[in-house]
Amino acid sequence: MKLCIAYPNKNSFSETFIYNHIANLKPELTLSGGWRPYRTKDGDSIIQMPLAEPIRVGVKRGLSFLYPAFYTHFLTRYLRQNRPDVVLAEYGPTGCAVMAACRKAGVPLVVHFHGFDAVDKETLRKYGAPYRQLFAQAKAIVAVSNDMVEQLIRLGADPVKVHRNPYGVETKFFSGAEPERADKVVVSVGRFTAKKAPQLTIRAFDKVLDRHPDARLVMIGTGELVDECKKLVDQLQLKYAVSLLGVKSAEEIAEWHRKARLYAQHSMVNPVNGDSEGTPNTVLEASAAGLPIVSTRHAGIKEAVEHGVTGFLVEESDFQAMANHMVQLLDEPKLAGELGRNARQKMIHEYEMSDRINALKHILEL
Repeated sequence: MKLCIAYPNKNSFSETFIYNHIANLKPELTLSGGWRPYRTKDGDSIIQMPLAEPIRVGVKRGLSFLYPAFYTHFLTRYLRQNRPDVVLAEYGPTGCAVMAACRKAGVPLVVHFHGFDAVDKETLRKYGAPYRQLFAQAKAIVAVSNDMVEQLIRLGADPVKVHRNPYGVETKFFSGAEPERADKVVVSVGRFTAKKAPQLTIRAFDKVLDRHPDARLVMIGTGELVDECKKLVDQLQLKYAVSLLGVKSAEEIAEWHRKARLYAQHSMVNPVNGDSEGTPNTVLEASAAGLPIVSTRHAGIKEAVEHGVTGFLVEESDFQAMANHMVQLLDEPKLAGELGRNARQKMIHEYEMSDRINALKHILEL
């Protein structure tokens, strides 16, 4: 199968799911550079003409109404020249951007939704009609959770075309946690953004300290809410117990898993725009490492975490309940170890990267 993956963001540290697809599917062709991806894996532009980049930018900025047709013309030519068997579009808006060229070039299209693209109110307003065209044209539509499957069907997708395939996790790489022997370290990884509600994780941990003043919260990541979270840590006088470490490598994250008693993440629907998670890779990675999870009944987390078996789930915004379960796992290290081992086994049996990639290959080959 000669595969082309079209994706928007070449250097986004948080989109590990896309880089996992590229690393494991090994597509012969990739295109990136925004919702209308135009650069090949070698960095070349699909717009082959003298002064291509100045002209492209000029059309995009000065004659924006012409840019979709301009882009589609060159993408159609690129697809006809390279003749991929299928295009995998990462995110709904990318699928909308490339669908006309795929249709003109006679190349089948599979679109992979990831989260905001299925629920964000402004995105749905902008792409309502294009999504209906996309659903009609795409030979398959991939969703990462049951909630997302149901949402895409509500938006007009044919249920026969929609396939649930959650993200995978490298269980050999993320491994080695021993929560029953670990210090009282709570780790949390992810963007500091509204749908991950890092402030509520901090507020929950503040209550944990009433019972376990020697506990420590380590938060890894960055985002638009990081300054607000720093102010909250100051306000609650938690500098001695909460560390905001910024962006860390996968190796560093895996090492923090091996130091921790549990993993915490308070994902929720953004009350402003309706944005929500798909299935957070960070939860899968911590589970694979062997940590018990304390999180929320939100999107694909409900499938990845079994309440009372691999961790604990609370209702969105209920940081007091989150604190109670964190305290329970700090009180009972043997329970933390048992749930962590269960979490790892669940990842091996249901979320192993090779299995999820093989499932995606099958969808692409339909």
